[in-house]
Order: sequence, then structure tokens, then C-alpha cells
Amino acid sequence: MTYDVFISYSRKDSEVAGKIYDALTAEGISCFIDLEGISGGADFPTVLSEAIMGAKVFLLVASENSYASEFTQKEITFAVSNKGSRFIFPLIIDGSSLPKNLEFLLSNINWRTLSHHYCIEKELVEDVRQKLANPHAGETLKQQEKNTLRRALIIAAVVMGLVLSGVIALVVQDQRVKEAQRQAEQLAIQTSRACDRLFQEARGQITRADTLRFTKKAAEYETLAEEVTSLLKADSLLNRVDSLRALYQEQPVYAYLFQNYSTSALRREIRHRQDSMFFKWNNTAMEMYGDYEMFSDDINRQIAEKYVDFALMVRPQDGSLLRIKESLK
Repeated sequence: MTYDVFISYSRKDSEVAGKIYDALTAEGISCFIDLEGISGGADFPTVLSEAIMGAKVFLLVASENSYASEFTQKEITFAVSNKGSRFIFPLIIDGSSLPKNLEFLLSNINWRTLSHHYCIEKELVEDVRQKLANPHAGETLKQQEKNTLRRALIIAAVVMGLVLSGVIALVVQDQRVKEAQRQAEQLAIQTSRACDRLFQEARGQITRADTLRFTKKAAEYETLAEEVTSLLKADSLLNRVDSLRALYQEQPVYAYLFQNYSTSALRREIRHRQDSMFFKWNNTAMEMYGDYEMFSDDINRQIAEKYVDFALMVRPQDGSLLRIKESLK
């Protein structure tokens, strides 16, 4: 199924995303939003990827929440990789600045900021209409000038070929191709260097987690929150590496620049550490909870609740632990 607009957002921004959906659909603009478009039992990644490919505009509801959302990052990466950055229309809803990786990916387009001067029902609806009517709407002035110059050069090359000779036109074209190749190569090199910095920073966070684990062996729960935070930071950094690498996944000529930045091994290392931490604290929590059920005293309840909280630091959404925590209140 095709849509005019795919709305990408963090669940924490559902209220604003819902207002955007209502405003656009009220004006006859068809939208995909996951609260409306995905039915129970559907293949979540398949539905999202097909909706992105079938949409004419990718409306990014940008905020600190969406920058931290793994699903939102994956949606943006898929959209840029498969349909290009012109397809993206970013709307910043919380006054934040785009992270460097998004600013890099979307460097050739303007983004809008929600304010009392720029509202959903008027300015956003009009901008989306223009974007649907003209795929170049929303590009920066520099990019528009570049496109105008490109068209002028093409026309000039044709005229020169007709008036002067085909040889001159071929020389001009060859120079333009070489310059474009040089610029593309420089951009690929800069991107690979950014990958290297992020990759090394992720390694550093994993090393820090290891160091914290053995710093206070007698009371390692004192550093548990710091360990968990370091591993989450490492995982987020690897997501940014994958986003940058995805830009060149279908360009074999630059593949050699990114061959050392495969994130699979580091992700396995992170998962192993998280699983190890969880199993330890979960087993202890279950043991303490068993003691509480047996004796039903306040001391065992407090101890059980403490260790349940430790395990939840590692896996905050674990259903079994959440039910136990509720029963201990």
C-alpha cells in the first residue's frame, strides 16, 4: 500500500505524532503511523520497510527521544539507504539540535522547528503539500543552487557540443565526473574516520564496564548502574557506526574503508556481559524472593526488593521481575 507520508517518531512523543497525523489526514494527506498501520500478528519490520518504500515523504518527528530510539534510527537509516536524503522531512519538536550523525546524513536539506511561529495545522501542512508536489522542496538554498547550476551546465554542454564540437563536450563531462568522484571519495574517507572514532569510543565504554566490574568485587552492586550505562552507551555508539556504514553498503568501490568496522563482535560482547549480569542478579533476586515467600517477614521483603531492582537495572522490561516487584509492595 502507498502513502503520502510515513511518520517516524519515538513512542514518548506519541501525543505530538498523533496531532501531526490528525492535521495531515484532515487535509486529505494519507499517512502511515505505527499506531494505525500495524495490526496484531503482523511482521513488524516487513510492514515498516514496505510502508517507508511506499511513502512519498518520510516525516521525522525529531526530538531527544527519537535520537535515543533504536527503532527510529533504523527507520532513518533504511529510508536514506533506499530512497535518499531528499525523501526525509525533519520536524524538531523540542528545540533540540540534530545529533552530528543526523546532521551529516541530512546535510543537503532544511529542517523545521515546531514553535508558535511554525505550527502543525498551518505551516507544517503547507510544507508537506509543497514537498509532495515538488521533491526538491525543503532542500537548502545551497543545494537548490547546486541543482540549478547542474542543469545549466548540462544545457551549456549540449549547446557547446552542437555549436563547437563533441570533443569539447566530452572533455567538460570528463572533468565533471572526475570532480564528482573526488568529492565522493573525500566524503567516504571522512565518514570512515567518523566510524573509527565512534567504534573506538564504543570499545572504551565496554572496557570501562569491565573495569567497574572488578573495582569493588566485595560490593559490585555499587557500580552496577555505571556498568549498565556504559554498555548502553556502547550499544548506542555502534548503532551510529551502522548508520554511517549503511550509506556505503551498496558502493563496493568504498567498501575497503569500512571493512574494519563490523559491529557484530562487539555487539555479541555487550550482549554476553548484559546476560551475565542479568542471570547473576536475577538468580539472587529469585532466591531472596523465595525466602520472603517462606517467612513473609519485612527484612526478607526488603532484601528481595533490593535484588529485584538490581536485576531490573539490566533488563527494565522483564515481565517476571516486574510482577514480583509489584507483589512486594
